[in-house]
Amino acid sequence: MSLTRWNKLTKGIRFRITLVYSTLFGLFLCVFAYFLNNQYFMSSRNDFDSSLINYAIDLSEHLVIDSSGFNIAFKVPNSEIKKAFPFILKETLYSVRDLKGKVLMKSFGPESIKEIPYKPNLPLKHDYTHRFLSFKANQDDFRAVNLKITNSTGKEMILQVASNHKTILERERNHTLFTIFIVPILILFSSLFSYFISGNALGSIKSLTDSANQIAVQNLSLRVPRLNTGDEVEELAKTLNHLLERLETSFKAQENFVSNASHQLNTPLAIIKGELDVLESKERSPDEIRRFHQSLREELERLIELVKNMLLISRVKSGLGQFVFLPVRLDDLLVTTSTRLTPKAREKKITIRFNIEENFSASDLEVLGEKQLLDALFENILDNAIKYSPEESTIQINIKNMAQNVEVWIEDQGPGLDEERFEQIIKNRFQRGPSTLPGSGIGLFLANKIAGFHQSEIIYKRPGVTGSLFIVRFGKMTKTT
Repeated sequence: MSLTRWNKLTKGIRFRITLVYSTLFGLFLCVFAYFLNNQYFMSSRNDFDSSLINYAIDLSEHLVIDSSGFNIAFKVPNSEIKKAFPFILKETLYSVRDLKGKVLMKSFGPESIKEIPYKPNLPLKHDYTHRFLSFKANQDDFRAVNLKITNSTGKEMILQVASNHKTILERERNHTLFTIFIVPILILFSSLFSYFISGNALGSIKSLTDSANQIAVQNLSLRVPRLNTGDEVEELAKTLNHLLERLETSFKAQENFVSNASHQLNTPLAIIKGELDVLESKERSPDEIRRFHQSLREELERLIELVKNMLLISRVKSGLGQFVFLPVRLDDLLVTTSTRLTPKAREKKITIRFNIEENFSASDLEVLGEKQLLDALFENILDNAIKYSPEESTIQINIKNMAQNVEVWIEDQGPGLDEERFEQIIKNRFQRGPSTLPGSGIGLFLANKIAGFHQSEIIYKRPGVTGSLFIVRFGKMTKTT
């Protein structure tokens, strides 16, 4: 494996998860093995001591002492000699002492073992607390037990029985070696197993990564696969798809703005340039210059309105994150908007009338929304009403309190539209009515977008042969206690 590939492997999350799991598992396994071995060794030695004292008791039953106390011997039947007791008699050392420690009789063991060690103060201990002892002889480890016995005359003596417990020590050594051998193998296999399991668990993340790598600016409509794992990976996939949706919306808004700007701004700029070229082509009278200035002003106003509306459309399409929705008073907002448009209405001697039904409370007049956008919504509708209404006409603004909604009615006396044409205008940018008056063609489209952004709707009606009625319907704010 190359160094680059190894570095990539060791830096991967799969390797790190495996490393953490293996380290923790190995640590717990070593601690468990340590306590398990200690418990095993303690249990094994206790069993050995129990067997040794039982053997000493069994052996004491075959001890024969005459009345003088000087002739001591073991008379073990031949049938018992072959038994293990559970220790083999010929491999066991024993001796008999008086309470002062004098050896009265002993078995013949290895030359290096002259006698079984003895503690003179042992008989003074109540219940022989130190009846067991360990000693080393001839490179072997022995374990001895001291047992008080009484002869037929009632005289007390000490029976010592010792046995080589190398079998126990070898068993403990083998057990330790086995533990040292098996623990690394278990850690290795658990590491491989965890690496395999983590690979399956992270496979879904790998598929997400591969899918995300295929997504670029040119194909933002693609999405990462939907996973039904029910865990954090599924949440990650949903989050990535939501992020891609927001990115796609932002990029489309940017593309639309650039496309619209390049298409729509070209005409008024070309007109302005043409007007200036014509103005400078020869000497002009003051009246002609005034007319040119008026024409240029109209084109500049159209250009400003166009740019403002396109920027608003771009903001609306870019998502909810750029706006803060707060309670907005409809009456205050409409008064502000209509006041700003009053000079334009005066030029055509148009009267704007404002009416609020009496059954309104202050809270009923509030809707949840973004003030700048709602202002743009009503400004576009009122601006259209002023633009297409005849001179010396009236525009009526009414706020109506319905059971579940608050409605703003804006009625003018213009030529009006058929409802089918209205639907085309609000759904398609740059669609306009049959009028030849100058305009950008995106005012009602923008108003409809803003209405949808606020979960409201614009309804159009034609009250008669002429005239237009725009109804903006808002849901009432939920009252909390």
